[in-house]
Amino acid sequence: GVKIKRKKVPGAKNLKIRKYVQPKNAVMCLNELRPGVTYTTEQEGGVTQPFCISVEVDSQKYRGFGSSKQLARQAAAEAALISFVKPPVTSNSSESQEEDKTPWATLASFAIYKLFNDWREGRVGTCPPPAQPFGTAVPPAFLNQSMGTNAAKDGSAQAAAFTEAICAHLGGRTPHAPVTDIKVDTNVSAQSAEAVKVPNPAKQVPENAGSMHPVTVLHQMKPGLQYTVNRTIIENKPFFTVTANIDGKMFTGEGPNVKKAKFFLAKEAILGLYGVDSTFEPPQPVVVAHEQD
Repeated sequence: GVKIKRKKVPGAKNLKIRKYVQPKNAVMCLNELRPGVTYTTEQEGGVTQPFCISVEVDSQKYRGFGSSKQLARQAAAEAALISFVKPPVTSNSSESQEEDKTPWATLASFAIYKLFNDWREGRVGTCPPPAQPFGTAVPPAFLNQSMGTNAAKDGSAQAAAFTEAICAHLGGRTPHAPVTDIKVDTNVSAQSAEAVKVPNPAKQVPENAGSMHPVTVLHQMKPGLQYTVNRTIIENKPFFTVTANIDGKMFTGEGPNVKKAKFFLAKEAILGLYGVDSTFEPPQPVVVAHEQD
């Protein structure tokens, strides 16, 4: 018989990928994989501590921290998403005939969401800033200090398994230190890990610094910068004041959330320290909706 080749439709492959890979935040992605999961508030936020939200997936609890309940919920969902990354199935594996159980389309949707947010915030062509105090996802090994010894060992083992699976997908590149060696102080604004290496500061201010996100510029010039966050209630609404001591000078930013307060602090700091008059305007929040099949 004569084989008839199908004519390729321009853009058909791209349209198909677009249908299944839409930008979605961590909560939306987790809801696709485990519909109806319940989030629990374990710690109310305050002046010296962030909110803590937990979510249970497959009998395992995952915690996230944030300056608001929404950020903490997103962080907890992201921590839970790590558990869905399965080791790659090799051709020699007895499971080679089985379906790959890693939900690639869902993870890709979340990855694109994070990437687009980085670009929206001006983090393009630069190294990511050091871990920030809020919006931190906490894997199972890094639960709170009240966790018992046996639970801690189980959590560390699971976290090590997740890390091993992720490294396998990255071609076997492993972290410089074992997961079990990472220590976390949940009393210090829930920063994720002390093992974050602070990069060297930039030798000079970027040429396009005025159009970049001021926080990105500040982190390039002063990596590892520590902030002090103060939360108050004004007219029944939270209000945040962020301060930082930079080269002996105090800089302050205020806003309805930590991100905006840091924005104003950084804008003031790069003007005072480097003479950069930032023209960057924070974009409005992007509303991401589910696409119906």
